[in-house]
Amino acid sequence: MANKQIILDGAVVSITDFNLTAPLIIDIKQDFPFIKIHFQLGGKMDYQPTNQNEKAIVIEEGQYNFFYLPKIDGILTLHPVVRSTVEIECGEDFVRKIFKNDFHKISGSFGIALREKIPFKMWEQSESIPKVLKSSIENIIKNSQKKEVDLVYWESEMIKIFQYMFSKINDKEEINSLVYLSGIEQEQITRVETILHKKIQTSITVEELALEVGINRNKLNRNFKHIYGEPIFQYLTRIRMEKAKEILSKKGVNISEVAYEVGYKNPQHFTVAFKKYFGYIPSKLK
Repeated sequence: MANKQIILDGAVVSITDFNLTAPLIIDIKQDFPFIKIHFQLGGKMDYQPTNQNEKAIVIEEGQYNFFYLPKIDGILTLHPVVRSTVEIECGEDFVRKIFKNDFHKISGSFGIALREKIPFKMWEQSESIPKVLKSSIENIIKNSQKKEVDLVYWESEMIKIFQYMFSKINDKEEINSLVYLSGIEQEQITRVETILHKKIQTSITVEELALEVGINRNKLNRNFKHIYGEPIFQYLTRIRMEKAKEILSKKGVNISEVAYEVGYKNPQHFTVAFKKYFGYIPSKLK
């Protein structure tokens, strides 16, 4: 049913987009472990285990979840609508391989679930897909249409997504705490995001941003992460790297020009940052 599948060493990325005119109910059984990051862009999926003590997985349109099931035995219902998903399925070896010796330090409760062979679900109720992951999903869908599979790109994209998941697992207390933002506070954070995009070529500090929109520095950091799912300068690095990648895909540009366009005066510093973010040097795109 997948429109496109990208086969990696130990993982499969599936992109689906099809019209479902009636509910599709599937009785599924699987005796081996199942690790999945599921983005539901359109439609709804509902997995109900036969054993009520196991974890049910329900993901509505615009939501995502990350889960591990030691085995599968239950009913999967796909509800009728235009169904669109991006799904990343992998084995334990794949996750351990990309994080190597750091796996135990950063995997949190997910790593414990693997070790104890107990079900794990990142969100008890699936969460809305944050902006930082929407960008990755858009890139995944676009790159899935290419004739040749760039394994370096796909592995770097998987690392970024799993890093995000693990950071959220280890940040559960902050995620679960309720942060109420007034209309003025939401407008301030939206203005900060606009400023970051406009000043992508220039250096700017959190203090300058806070002063420009009239907000306390600590509150700015907290509220920005609450809305956009990542710290301010992690967000800025991401939009700089995505912009750099977009420019590099065009002909007739050199690394120095690209570095300047995204706010790096030193091309070597840009190359280091680009490689750290994508897993390969910018010249590979050229």
